[in-house]
Formats: sequence, C-alpha cells, structure tokens
Amino acid sequence: MRLLFVLDQWPELSETFVVNELQALRRLGHDVRVQAGQPAAHANPEAPEDLDVHVLARDDRVRGLRDLLWLARRRPLACVRDLAACRRWGREEWARPLRALAPGARRIVERGDEHLHAHFAAGAALDALRLARLTGRTFSITAHAYDIFLTPRNLREKLERADAVFTGCDYNVEYLRRAAPRARLQKIVMGVDVAAFARSVPLPQGRTVLAIGRLVEKKGFDVLVDAVARLPDVKLRIVGDGPLRAQLAQRAEPCHGRVVLLGSRAPAEVRAELERADVLAMPCVVARDGDRDSMPVVVKEAMAMGLLVVASDEVGLPECVRAPWGLLAPPGDADALAEQLRAALALSPAERRRAGAQARAWVQANADVDGETARMAAVIEALRTPPAG
Repeated sequence: MRLLFVLDQWPELSETFVVNELQALRRLGHDVRVQAGQPAAHANPEAPEDLDVHVLARDDRVRGLRDLLWLARRRPLACVRDLAACRRWGREEWARPLRALAPGARRIVERGDEHLHAHFAAGAALDALRLARLTGRTFSITAHAYDIFLTPRNLREKLERADAVFTGCDYNVEYLRRAAPRARLQKIVMGVDVAAFARSVPLPQGRTVLAIGRLVEKKGFDVLVDAVARLPDVKLRIVGDGPLRAQLAQRAEPCHGRVVLLGSRAPAEVRAELERADVLAMPCVVARDGDRDSMPVVVKEAMAMGLLVVASDEVGLPECVRAPWGLLAPPGDADALAEQLRAALALSPAERRRAGAQARAWVQANADVDGETARMAAVIEALRTPPAG
C-alpha cells in the first residue's frame, strides 16, 4: 500500500510509538510517507532519514495559491463543502486554511497515496478528514489520550467520519463507544519493538525506581515522590520534562538527593535507564482538568526488559500491569504506592527473574509492534481507495 501518515509534528521525541509503527509498516513492505503540520520542537534522533516528509508550515504562499487553484479546478464541489464546514469546525478548534492544505492534497493525488492515517484525534485528524474528502481517499485515526480526554474538539465527527478508528486499550474503546457510537473502533495496542527492548545485562538487584514521562499532573509523579520519601533506602530517577519540574524538585527536597530529575532523554538513553532500574513506576491519575493517560508505551517497554512494574489501578494500566510482574495501588495514594514499591523490591532475585520473564512473554504475545501493526494494516488494506488520480 501507499500510505500517508498525517501528523501535527514530526519527528516528536515523546512520540516514539509513531516512528515504531511507521517502521513496522515499512518492514511489512508498505510505502509510507509523512505529512506534518510543523517540525517537532524536540526531534527524535532515531527517526528514519530516508523518509519522504512534507511539512505544511514550510510551504510558501505562492505555492499554496497555485495548488489551491489546481485543487479548485479538479474538485470544485469538495472545495466549496470544505470552506463551509470550516466555519463549523472553527467553533471548537483552529482549522487550517484551505490554501495551506492544498499542497498536501496535490501531493496525495500526484503521488498516488491510497490511504491517510492520522495519529491523535486533534489537528492532524481534522487535516486527514479534510484531505480525504478533497481527494476521495479513505482515512483512519489512532486516538490516544489528551485528544480524547482533555481536548476532544470535534471528536465525534472526526471519529464517526473516519473509515477506521484505532485506539490502544479496552479502557479507551469503552470510552469512545460512548463518545462516538457510530465510530468503527478497533483496539490496536501501541506496540513495542521487542528485539530492541531486550536486556543486554542481568537484572540489577538494587533499590532503584525509574519513572518516565512528561512532568504533568496526570503522570502522578508528585504522588511517587511522596511515596519514595517514605522509603529511605530507595532511589528514584525520573526521565522527562514538563511544566511541573520546579514543583517536583521542591517536593523532592526532603529526600536529600535520592530523587533525580534527569530531563528529556533520547530513546537509546531511555533504554539504558531501563537496564539500570529495578522497578518501573507509573502512578497515573486523572488530572483535575480531566486529562489522563491510556496505556503508556513505556510500561510495555519496561515489561519487555523484564522489569517489575508498580502502577496505579487507573485507565488502561490494569490491562497490562498484572501479577506476578505488576503491582497496583489506588491512584493518588502515596502510602499504598509506597507499600507496593516495598513489596516489589522485597522479591528475591529468582522471583524477579521469573516475573520479568513472564512480563516479556506477555509483551511478545500482546504488544509486539510488528504483530499489532500487521493487524492495523489488514484493516486498512480492506478499505483503502485505489489511486484514481
């Protein structure tokens, strides 16, 4: 298939799952290119360099007007309908001017892209919906988290107009069934490259807890810092950056250096941190504004590396954080979280190895990126539009 990934930004460091899925599609033999609204602010150094990438923000005004005239001659009724619909969409979110979208539409037709796929039901999904209508292609969306729970702008229309909607856990599926009853929903787990997340050294037998994610309320890292404060022999390393960094640093002061905020790290450095850790903590909460996670990819990466996981009993986490490798605590409860961390670290080396092996086996069976991407590709292949020009 000739596929176009429609993204808000490329290649964003925090969205390694997009790169992983794209590469898995290429391994399956599909021809994939990318259209991004803008370049990523924090680029992923492991993004493929041989990819055809078109960034809409880099198109000049002359090109936009030229391609708009080309599109208007070719699809006049679709252009009129798009301009009318933009007024409706604009009540909830910014809709890209048709002039700015026209170069993307022309490239789709001239390249012969058969299907458009948007990651996140946000601006990229609106772009994909419009481009599909302007070019007569099919399109799909992968809905993740903030786009569902925090800023569900034009969400029902996007999902119900899509030819397929993918999301990564049962929690999301049930939520979206209520939000968009007519959407064609499919659960496709955001998978892990199991070969890349294989241990190169034995499990350590220390007292180091690792957390990875943006420093925002929904990650629950404030609760985690409070839990570690109750465990005087435990060290905590947090990979990631975000608006709560200063608050977390202040909260960690009573731990006297046992909590280290590492900032953002490249994927290779994240894998190295996972090799050094004893436990991964993912104490997600539902934020006060409604934002929340779904099933964070880093949890499955840690499981692939044979790590124990201590998480909150929230969102899609209980679907993968299971005994014997996983322990759950009520969200927002620092005392309960500390007890589960203590229990995980108390396991013998043999118990940790056995539990870790079962965690990796679960990922291989349920969250392998090649297997999950093949399932997604089969759905798309059944509905794709032959390139009629």
